[in-house]
Amino acid sequence: MRVLAVRVHAPVASFRRPLDHTYQRTLPLPPPTTLIGLAGAAYGLSAEQLWNQNSPLKNLRVQVLAENAPARATDLWTLLKIKSGKMERSPYLRELLFNARFTLLYGGSDQILERLHAVFHQPAYPLSLGRDDELIEVESCEQFECPEASSPYEFYGTILPGDLRMLNARPVLQEGIVLEPTVVETLPTSFHVDANGQRHPVSRRAFTFLPFSVRVELAQMSAPVYQLGDRQFVWL
Repeated sequence: MRVLAVRVHAPVASFRRPLDHTYQRTLPLPPPTTLIGLAGAAYGLSAEQLWNQNSPLKNLRVQVLAENAPARATDLWTLLKIKSGKMERSPYLRELLFNARFTLLYGGSDQILERLHAVFHQPAYPLSLGRDDELIEVESCEQFECPEASSPYEFYGTILPGDLRMLNARPVLQEGIVLEPTVVETLPTSFHVDANGQRHPVSRRAFTFLPFSVRVELAQMSAPVYQLGDRQFVWL
C-alpha cells in the first residue's frame, strides 16, 4: 500500500468536540473531515468542489498519527450577540493544543498521491488545522510503501474506526506513563454543501481517539492494518 505521509507542526490547534458550546473541549487529534479539508486547501478546492460527487479527492483515504503529547491550555473568548436590540458579550472557554506534531497519512491512486505530494510543497491556500488562523508548518512530505501489519496490533496516538468499548481492546501499560482517557465521538465523514454555501454533516460514524500516551492492543480488526516504521494504522 502506497501512502503519502505529511509531517506537520502545529504551534496552536484546537478540534472542537461537536456537542460542546460554552466550554469547548478539543479532540487530541484532527478528525477525518479536517484531514480531508486540509488536503483540499492544499489542492486549491472550494468547499463545493471538495465535498461534491465529482471531487478529485472523493475516494481519498485518511489517518493521523500523533508524534508527541502536546501542551494544553484553556483560553477565554467572548462572542458579541444581539439580544433585545442590544449588544451583549457571551464568554466561552476553549481548549488549545500547543506545539503538536502529527503525521498525516493519505491513501489513494498513484495519480492523486503524486498530485498531493506536489501541492503540499506548494499549497494553493494557507494550511491550518482547526481554525483558519491556526496555521501549520509542513516539515516533510514523503511517499512510503506500507505493508500489512501482523496480529496482534498495537495502536497509540491515532484514531480507530468504531467505539473502543466494542473492539475488545487490551490496554498496554508502561511504567512512568500517565494515562489519558480515550475519546469516542460520532462524527461526520463528509458534508453536503447547499446552494447558500452552508455545510451540512452527513455519513456519521463512531471514532475512537487515542491520545499519544494511550496504547491498546487488538487481536483482530475488521479492516486491514498497515505498518509505517514502528507505527501501525488503519484507514478511516
